[in-house]
Amino acid sequence: MNRIKNVQFIHLVMIPFTGVGLYGGYRGEEWLRERIDIFKRYTLKSLLNQTSRKFIPWISFRPQEYSNPQIILLQQYLKENNIDFIMTFNGLMYWDDKYNKDVTSKIKNCARVVRGCWRNKTWFDLIPSLYEVLFKDKNKNLKERLDKSLGIINNEITGVDYIYVTRLDSDDMLYKTAIQEIQDQPIANQKGYVFNKGFIYNDSTRELAEYIPSANPPFHTILFPADIFFNSKKHLEYYKDFKSHEDIPRVFEPVVLMPDHRYCVLTHNPANHISTIWNHPFKGKLIENKEEILKGFGL
Repeated sequence: MNRIKNVQFIHLVMIPFTGVGLYGGYRGEEWLRERIDIFKRYTLKSLLNQTSRKFIPWISFRPQEYSNPQIILLQQYLKENNIDFIMTFNGLMYWDDKYNKDVTSKIKNCARVVRGCWRNKTWFDLIPSLYEVLFKDKNKNLKERLDKSLGIINNEITGVDYIYVTRLDSDDMLYKTAIQEIQDQPIANQKGYVFNKGFIYNDSTRELAEYIPSANPPFHTILFPADIFFNSKKHLEYYKDFKSHEDIPRVFEPVVLMPDHRYCVLTHNPANHISTIWNHPFKGKLIENKEEILKGFGL
């Protein structure tokens, strides 16, 4: 991408691709192959469908993916489609709540591991995954990893006053007006922008339903002054005691509650998916006349 300088804001759509959650944030080459396919068919289409194209996807991977042929091909695909992007290879750039140290979190995550191995019949993952949850601390070197990635971004962006960071998982979607509506908000005292109700879409059955979470979902935007964003120490201090996307409304108060139905959670092959299943407790009523809604997500 061309170096950006001397503008009021840059809007980064942060897409953590690998390095997220359990199993070391990576579930094998077949999982990665399917995840890239899902990203192209859904997440990327929703971004290309935005009414405001003043944003840059920031796609993060583990260091191990730097020379992975699949990621090299993904880079070529983005370039061939004239999509500006930034890739970093230092892992996850925010606190991973699957590695909280409290006993309650460890018990919940051990249960998730067992449930995942049972559901996917991958019992060979059980012992190493339980060891990882119980004894590893992936958040310990977060500042060091963040420092490296922010340095890469800073090489591309200078002379900017504010940085918007919108989190979007690599298999979810944003409605076409979501980015524009965030950018239309006045830059004042608010630090965060959150979404409440959305949709959930089934890749296998092509069904669409309402999605009504009981806590803040993993779709949010944080507004950073540039001097804080590019300083890893200040960056982490800005997050305060953030440990989960559920904490956003509290940590970044005052927040702006954005319009409903501006995101869509995708469910797909359960063997290669991480968490959200179609019969999720947050799933609401089915949407019968869904064509116009899906068009809004670029489908």
